[in-house]
Amino acid sequence: MKLTFLIDNKTESTECNAEWGLSILIEANGEKILMDQGASSMLVSNAKNMGIDLGEVDYATISHGHNDHTGGTEYFFDVNHKAPVYVHKDAFSYQVALDLDGNIGIPWSEEFLEKNADRIIRTEGTYQINDHAWIIGNVPAIEGFTPTENFFIKVGNKLFPDQMQHEQTLVIEDEKGLHVFSGCSHKGIVPILRYIQQEIPGRKIDSIVAGMHLFCATDEFIDQVIAEMKEMGVRKVFPVHCTGMNAIIRFKSQMGDGVEIACAGDVFEI
Repeated sequence: MKLTFLIDNKTESTECNAEWGLSILIEANGEKILMDQGASSMLVSNAKNMGIDLGEVDYATISHGHNDHTGGTEYFFDVNHKAPVYVHKDAFSYQVALDLDGNIGIPWSEEFLEKNADRIIRTEGTYQINDHAWIIGNVPAIEGFTPTENFFIKVGNKLFPDQMQHEQTLVIEDEKGLHVFSGCSHKGIVPILRYIQQEIPGRKIDSIVAGMHLFCATDEFIDQVIAEMKEMGVRKVFPVHCTGMNAIIRFKSQMGDGVEIACAGDVFEI
């Protein structure tokens, strides 16, 4: 499996820029999958600079309905004319973060939605894409692993807590086991992993590539998350995007070579 990080908050590459967002090109089982599309057209320009043809992508997924993961989708469709995109059916709402102005939800135009209605696949719950790929949504909460940050949905002039039911996780299986790709893990990475084990039983989770929204978490909570992953026997962890530098450092110090610190422009074989 080959991973190319096209968008992340940070970069050390002279070929790529960085922005608050995430997009990963996954090459596995003879397929090319684009997990999330970042916040802007930077996805396309970074790919071009790296010599990557996004027109060859077979399908794309959306981890949740926030603009830092979907703002580049329309630009991706400009250069790819075949790939369906899998997005949770509840992802199309007015999203609010109290420290940001305006709608942080999916910025796709009505024209784009109408034009590409046949390519926008609206999912719910556990959705099997093919024999070796799933989308896992509607993850139940687990006591002790509550989200570290709250978001809201605006209906009229009222705000309601966003239960993040529009969040979903891409899971790909190969000979080594399951590989988990989560955009932000708003529901909590541990509840997500446990639910994956329930929905796809009898398979080992080999690797985790995830933004984990741990930058607001205590050291004790971060260490508990790391301990859970080690207990599951996870071989490789890529803590990216919203995980937070303190958490990334704690992952690296406790899991050593089992942790890869990835930036936009990085390529890994796992």
